[in-house]
Amino acid sequence: MADRIPDPIEARRYLSRKAVVETEAWDDLKWGEHAHAFTVAHSRNAGILNDIFGLLNEAVAEGKSFNYFKEEIRSLMEDYGWYGRSDKGPDDEGYINWRTALIYHTNMRTAYNAGRYRQQLRGAEMRPIWEYVSKLVGEHRREDHIALHGKAFRYDDPFWNENYPSNGWGCDCSVITLSEAGAEREGIEVLKSDTDGNPPALADRNGNAVDWKNFTPETWRYNPGREALAPNFSNYTNLKNCTMSDGRTAYAHVAERYRQDMDNIRMTNGEFDTLITRINQKDYTPMGINYQVGNLDRQRHEAMMRNEIVDSKIMATDSALYHGIANKNIGQKVPADQIKMIYQILQTPEKIFEEVGVKRRRLFHFVKDTHDGKVLKILLEQKVPSAALRIVSVGKVEDQYGKAIYKKIW
Repeated sequence: MADRIPDPIEARRYLSRKAVVETEAWDDLKWGEHAHAFTVAHSRNAGILNDIFGLLNEAVAEGKSFNYFKEEIRSLMEDYGWYGRSDKGPDDEGYINWRTALIYHTNMRTAYNAGRYRQQLRGAEMRPIWEYVSKLVGEHRREDHIALHGKAFRYDDPFWNENYPSNGWGCDCSVITLSEAGAEREGIEVLKSDTDGNPPALADRNGNAVDWKNFTPETWRYNPGREALAPNFSNYTNLKNCTMSDGRTAYAHVAERYRQDMDNIRMTNGEFDTLITRINQKDYTPMGINYQVGNLDRQRHEAMMRNEIVDSKIMATDSALYHGIANKNIGQKVPADQIKMIYQILQTPEKIFEEVGVKRRRLFHFVKDTHDGKVLKILLEQKVPSAALRIVSVGKVEDQYGKAIYKKIW
């Protein structure tokens, strides 16, 4: 059964949190930068960009139709004397209609797909199989996209990092989710990328091999929802060259809005998987975000309460996760195939130990046996009584928890 249309609040958040950035060409900004900045080509110094942005936000929030948007933006064009290019004017109906449709549909589809991605991540524990749905009739059909229709990948397959719709101008593809049992029952083929992240060989309905290198045009080769959730700001070099009205760079505006949007959010398993995988690959720039990344189950929380740890929440900054996971020495680094265990350990660790004899703070070790002579260990600290535990580091280490310096809590 297909997903429902996502709650518009997710699409609304995605669009409204963008910074408005004037550019001469749409691709003056690259890839993930578009997930954090709104621009329209040939808008520099036109004075119209904020009004177009307002119209699009109104359309998302209130479900306004394209015809409504078209009428309103046409009125704006006349007021500003702006038609998108210096060689175009009010009599060029074909160009104006094309440009208006491009602005509306590109931004609406991107916002809804980004919101849909976020919602689907939140439900990934129950519905981890994501099925690609292509447009089979009408304009803008692509044989490569049709070849993927009805095919699926797991939500955490690297395929979705670059190929979650929309995958090009006018692309109207989408994604629905299924449980593992549902996918099996419906005979859905679940594909898998190789160890280098390359999708498997696939042929279109004419027998031609899908060209994965060109499946998604280069300027669209990113996942807006993923970039909104777990961006790598070190890649956003073009935003650093755009100056806003207050003299700050667009990069500074975008980074500040991201921190405000994400700070203290409670992450679900799917969201945490997305963030931690990118961090583990060092494809992430820490921004000083504070996340709630765990919540101890009742039994383990009761055990901690008997030791005067009242708060059941587990908190972490992205900086602590980055330095505690991505920058581990090779002997303690968590293997990629065991990264997923971290979220589970934060909710239901197999064992909990307190490190005794520590001054000015309390240290706790959440531990899971990996049955290969080692354990996964998450080190957490409490600096202030009654405060939530915070992650210090994560690693795969020798099991040394029989030593006297560790007091068993659970």
